[in-house]
Amino acid sequence: MKLKEDIDTFDNWQSYFSYEILRTIKDAIKEELGDTSLSEEQIKELTASIGFNVSCLLDASATFSVDGTQITPVLTFTTDRELLVHQGGPTNLHEYVYGSADELFGE
Repeated sequence: MKLKEDIDTFDNWQSYFSYEILRTIKDAIKEELGDTSLSEEQIKELTASIGFNVSCLLDASATFSVDGTQITPVLTFTTDRELLVHQGGPTNLHEYVYGSADELFGE
């Protein structure tokens, strides 16, 4: 596989990825909780909170370690499995969460 630094394409795909993460979380919450007493606003807050924390892990805003070694994920995207598009370092995925949540919940 080849690596290609393309900040504009990466940033565009990153924003869509943020939306998909949140959509998946929202769908899982609604499926698991069914018809509960949670309001749509509470579901939005829960979705955004989980999405923010997951995004922080993906873009290295929150660190984790394995056997004492700090690990930093580096997100890439591909359309053909031959070329990995990156932005030259860790993402800023967490910055898209609240805008994506507003879009997802129709605000």
